[in-house]
Amino acid sequence: MTGDQAPEQALNIAILDDYLDTLRTLQCFRKLDGHAVRVWNDHTDDVDVLAGRLADADALVLIRERTAVRAPLLDRLPKLRLISQRSAFRHIDVDACSRLGIVVSSNLHAGAPSYAAAELTWALVLASMRQIPQQVASMASGHWQCAVGHTLRDKTFGIFGFGRIGAAVAGYAAAFGMKVLVWSSPESLARAAAQGYMPAASKRALFEDADVVSLHVRLVPATRGIVGAAELSSMKPSALFVNTSRAGLVEPGALVSALRNGRPGMAALDVYDNEPLFDVSDPLLGMSNVVCTPHIGYVTREEFELQFSDIFDQITAFASGAPINVVNPDVLDSPSYRGARPAQRS
Repeated sequence: MTGDQAPEQALNIAILDDYLDTLRTLQCFRKLDGHAVRVWNDHTDDVDVLAGRLADADALVLIRERTAVRAPLLDRLPKLRLISQRSAFRHIDVDACSRLGIVVSSNLHAGAPSYAAAELTWALVLASMRQIPQQVASMASGHWQCAVGHTLRDKTFGIFGFGRIGAAVAGYAAAFGMKVLVWSSPESLARAAAQGYMPAASKRALFEDADVVSLHVRLVPATRGIVGAAELSSMKPSALFVNTSRAGLVEPGALVSALRNGRPGMAALDVYDNEPLFDVSDPLLGMSNVVCTPHIGYVTREEFELQFSDIFDQITAFASGAPINVVNPDVLDSPSYRGARPAQRS
């Protein structure tokens, strides 16, 4: 459907958590022409507030995992028929959606990595090793050089999780003349070896031997807390720990304690246990050896165009009566199904 074509069925669409009011400025937003769209730019977890905002919504657009959608909210949304998003959907109660007849569509983009996330990972590595935020702050306060950084070339880069993003980051490390060590599943280790990267002897060895360790593991029950005090305390005092994946991969409190004990010597983070993180007293924000960014791994205009083109395609497909990327397909045959049907033609 192009921007000047009327949809099969016009929907009331709600978009949550568009912090910087970006989506309306994307070219792909034209895919929603003919639908009624309401955008909220703030964030709330209050179920009462969300139920009021979404009371008339036929379709809900989620920006990644910024808002959790669980049964207590879904049960108060009798008009909701579709949740459209991209990537993992652990923040959505899919069982409740199926019970209520709500379609969940999510393109898992299995064919390509998020290059935006890979680039942000590398930006954090460079910023930390050269202490760029500290040097900028020094100049802004009227001073000159404040520290001596580290060169990456000939050092060891440890990749924990050799999926699509991990493989892209490994390529950046190799381009900077670093030795790349990998620890991952047996299948991923074989793929890494085929690409010329060295498998670590063990998970512990990865943390012990690397000058930089970067996490690129999916957060599932089996991987929650997969990095703990033992791994972190085995890192070099000069080493950098990077997490642009999920905060839940690290045992709660382990990183703060490890940094206070001097192993590793630095950390760079884009993800946190509680997001958005507004608490300026959080210990991670007060450490001079930690670089923090506000979960911006995927936040580029190019990545948004890619992701929301998919998300809006899912809406137009649903409006035409042919849902795509459905993660709960049983709902389509359920008596409770609220889905749009193709318009009857004379």
